[in-house]
Amino acid sequence: MTGHCPTPTRRAALSRLAALAGLGAWPAVRSQPPSHWRIPGSFEPVAAVWMGFDAGHAPWTAQLALALAPHAPIKMLVASDALAQQARETLFDLGVAVDGLVFHVDPQAGFFLQDAAVFAVGPQARPGVVDFVFNRHGLPAWCARRFASDREREADCAAHALNGNDLARAIAAFANARVFDSPLALEGGAVEVNGRGLMIVNEAVMRTRNPDWERDRIEQALLDLPGVRKLIWLPQGLAEDAHLRSTIVGRHVAWGAGGHTDQFVRFADPRTVLLAWPDDGEAARHPVLRLNRERMQRNFTILSRERDADGRALRVIKLPLPRGVERAVVLRGDADTAYSEQWTADDFPVSDGHRQGDTVMQVAPASYLNYVVANAVVVVPDYLRAGTPKALQRRVQAIFERAFPGRQIVFVDSLAANWYAGGPHCAVLSEPRA
Repeated sequence: MTGHCPTPTRRAALSRLAALAGLGAWPAVRSQPPSHWRIPGSFEPVAAVWMGFDAGHAPWTAQLALALAPHAPIKMLVASDALAQQARETLFDLGVAVDGLVFHVDPQAGFFLQDAAVFAVGPQARPGVVDFVFNRHGLPAWCARRFASDREREADCAAHALNGNDLARAIAAFANARVFDSPLALEGGAVEVNGRGLMIVNEAVMRTRNPDWERDRIEQALLDLPGVRKLIWLPQGLAEDAHLRSTIVGRHVAWGAGGHTDQFVRFADPRTVLLAWPDDGEAARHPVLRLNRERMQRNFTILSRERDADGRALRVIKLPLPRGVERAVVLRGDADTAYSEQWTADDFPVSDGHRQGDTVMQVAPASYLNYVVANAVVVVPDYLRAGTPKALQRRVQAIFERAFPGRQIVFVDSLAANWYAGGPHCAVLSEPRA
């Protein structure tokens, strides 16, 4: 359903389907990692940046590689030797020094790697990888909403969550990393930590990934992750980062991951939090951005009152959102929904009121928060060509320069990836350097 890259664990996915069918669930298994292991913050030094490749995203991939390569080694993870050769030739033609790239081949590989795994670091700089359950970004929960009155079609739809691989383990093998199994269904784009014991959690994501879990069970599984000691729960992310294909409000629809933290809230350092913030005028004129203002105001209130795992106050900085971007989409009965350009009324519950032939407005999950930090550079989405005023983007750049002093700020046009529910951070996987 989305452009995000899979890392499923079949047994836990079967648990979701068993619960759906009323058959009970596999018993939960919790492992407590040693305290000297931790998941580092995304602002910390990296040993390498992993990237995927497909021909459709080649120009954008080249832009990311050109921005990142001077600051960190790049490891390309592709599905075949033939695709590796195509990547070398294509990226070379686009100006990338491919001799400096390391290629790994695994048939499970996809393009957007951020959701494939979460790196940890341990003693003597040993790498680790957290292997979450992958259920295709909460596909069973989406199916339950879409086919609320048809259990047979719901189960058939949810069965697609079983089709996947163990890409996290493949990455761990390539990196010679220890594997930490987690019973939670989750993706890397929803893991936001400060590297010092604090994790920010979007409850909406946790509910759609683990609908049959109570909150205390989710909380315990999160506290079992390497180095995590305290959680801050936020209720919702950006409205346009919808749960798969969904109606936001009225005729406005979106395709997203359902509220990944890398779209709306990020740590710039152990105590500084960047929070997405809609412009006053935009929020007043557009119903989706009005929802965003309400959601982000709630998040700001929570974060402003919270402290880190050591009891120190957080500094919350409001980072403007780009100007809203949307496009008209005609719902077609013959649509091939493997591609985001094509939509069908069958993507929505009947109660949403959409019919084949209707025109809806797809809102892109555009956000400056989907940035990548790689040592001395911060790669930030660019929305000037999408209509964001230069003055607004200069304000954003100034905030990044203050939040990441001494680092180069590079903007890369990322709207094409947004339509596929992706962005720069979604497209890379940072391997930490101790």
